[in-house]
Amino acid sequence: MGFLQPLALLALPLIVLPIIIHLINQHRHRTIPWAAMMFLMHAKRMSKGMARLRHFLILLMRVLAVATLIFVVSRPLSGGWLGSIGMGRPDATLILLDRSPSMGMQDLQTGQSKRSAALQKLSQLLAQGDYGTHLALIDSASGQLQEVDSPKVLLNLPVAEPSATSADIPEMLASALAYLKANESGRADVWICSDLNENDWDVESGRWHAIREAFVELEGVHHFLLADVALPSNNLSVRVENVQRWERGNDAELVFDIIVQAKGDGDVAAQVPIEFEVNNVRSVVEVELDRRGSPHGRPHTVDLGASLQGYRIPIDSTLKAGWGSVGLPGDANPLDNRFFFVFSEPPVRRVVIVSDDVKSGEAFRQALVVPTDTRREHQVDVIPVTRVAEIDWESTSLLIWQAALPSGLVAAQIEQFVDAGRVVMFFPPKAEAILPVTGKGSQGTDETLYGSRWTGWQTSSGNREVSNISWWRGDTDLLAHAESGDALPLNELRTYRYCSFESRGTPLARFGDDAPLLTRVPTDRGAVYFCSTLPTAEFSSLEREGVVFYVMLQRALEQGSRALDVASQRDAGPDALADGNQWELVASMDDSQLLSQRGLHAGVYRDEAYWTAVNRSQIEDSATAVPVATVDALFDGVSYQRIDVDVGDTSPLASELWRVFLIAMVVALLAEAVLSLPSRRVKATPLIDLTVASGSERI
Repeated sequence: MGFLQPLALLALPLIVLPIIIHLINQHRHRTIPWAAMMFLMHAKRMSKGMARLRHFLILLMRVLAVATLIFVVSRPLSGGWLGSIGMGRPDATLILLDRSPSMGMQDLQTGQSKRSAALQKLSQLLAQGDYGTHLALIDSASGQLQEVDSPKVLLNLPVAEPSATSADIPEMLASALAYLKANESGRADVWICSDLNENDWDVESGRWHAIREAFVELEGVHHFLLADVALPSNNLSVRVENVQRWERGNDAELVFDIIVQAKGDGDVAAQVPIEFEVNNVRSVVEVELDRRGSPHGRPHTVDLGASLQGYRIPIDSTLKAGWGSVGLPGDANPLDNRFFFVFSEPPVRRVVIVSDDVKSGEAFRQALVVPTDTRREHQVDVIPVTRVAEIDWESTSLLIWQAALPSGLVAAQIEQFVDAGRVVMFFPPKAEAILPVTGKGSQGTDETLYGSRWTGWQTSSGNREVSNISWWRGDTDLLAHAESGDALPLNELRTYRYCSFESRGTPLARFGDDAPLLTRVPTDRGAVYFCSTLPTAEFSSLEREGVVFYVMLQRALEQGSRALDVASQRDAGPDALADGNQWELVASMDDSQLLSQRGLHAGVYRDEAYWTAVNRSQIEDSATAVPVATVDALFDGVSYQRIDVDVGDTSPLASELWRVFLIAMVVALLAEAVLSLPSRRVKATPLIDLTVASGSERI
């Protein structure tokens, strides 16, 4: 039980007042023995036990009346988990709000979403008590901290509205930690509102250890997690991929893939109507759902869904660029029922391969010269390092660099190339450019680019493998599973020599000795990859077996080509529209978007000839909830309580019990009054009349 006015409990010693008054009253009259009345004592002793019991009950009722009055003033709250609330006035209260699409799941009867229900319950609780001198909100969409005047305005803040962005709970906790340290806050309450989606919590991240240790050092910080892990009921999501515009003679058409996925614990209809909209022209088609494996080849799960590959919609041939959307009927989560897309004429897909090794250069050319779509214009050039000045950086989509890392002007040009959204893949130079690894302390090249450098070749004797591939990331990026869910055959790859390197990037594949095969370096735009081996037979079986090599390079080319499109698909986020200041809203789910919130919501934007569609990320449609036990373990060593809530439950987090105690006080007073009534006495005629004479007086 908690108390909104805990200081009132300091008056609890007042309950001894009735006892003190009783004791004083007992000693108020002086007792004088009277021998003539002593014969009545025997009769009095017979009723003494009952009288004492009645007096004890009267005293008890008075004590209870005082105690219940004190509890009424202290305003008690129900809920055993509220034990630490109200035990001390916090200096600050921080609210970490998950605004991701999964928090938009609604209860169809009340119309409340997980997000709005958590905010309403929390605002009611904070309004009842003392939330300190500072009340701040950190939302997952913008990641910014905003001071809030009072809990009542939480539901009306633009930064508390639903969004199409994914959450980063560790980053939000890091922001809260920085705020508490900067303001030297003493006691603080940190409230986290989330549905525990695995992509939002990133429980495998190394950041959790540092965050937990930092909070352990802060005294008086209490964490409360409002967790709603209920599965959506009868929920479908839709997304569009591989949007292309093609012309056949005088006719034009749009070709794209549509993916519908059912998620939740309820039954969905076998057929679902899908609404298509292209430049305000609408059409509807019925799609039949079937049972299929879950995305990314997750084991032991089967979902309902549908996939329309190469769906075609005729358009006017004069329409060179534009936008469209695909929508589903309303269900438990409206935030994943519509997906926007844009289209334009496809640009030329151009690749430049820089290599001084003829065999390696030819292996790269062979893997890239055959396009995945023969209808797109394709160009692959292989040049030596001495001809780098001939590169047309503006029209190139992918750069393959198989040579010593560049420096000076060329390095600056590559950085600008990546900043424009293109892709560069670095492969190690031949052994002559790097000192061989001979043991501990050996060194490689001193050239560094993107915080990475080659350090030396690892070789084996004879024709034996140095190491096999023990792990690779199959859920995303260049080595992701195929659309069918099948994994790429990296376990069949043979590597005879690889070049070790130092990098600040994230490995996408590792050898058995934990050395990376492929690493992606973080960048604001574009992509930078380092691969530690070469495709020729002297180094690996990449060229001979072909599948992994071809898929990896073609995906990199596709990724780099998107930057040349005048129409682009982007994931929602604070930086989704950061490359321009003139983006105008063309279409959205809610046309009342504030300028500060653009890029955080799904919609279509235009900047002169450029079009972009902003949507939720792909992982939002397939992520599952982290087990609560796993989340609880993340807070080991810190003050933490998890409060399970349900979007369908409209009851407040805490309710005041003062009415119950007030009724108890009234009952205690009534019982005291009844017990204080004079007892019935039987009138008796004395058998003996005693007269005592003392002079002239008669008693």
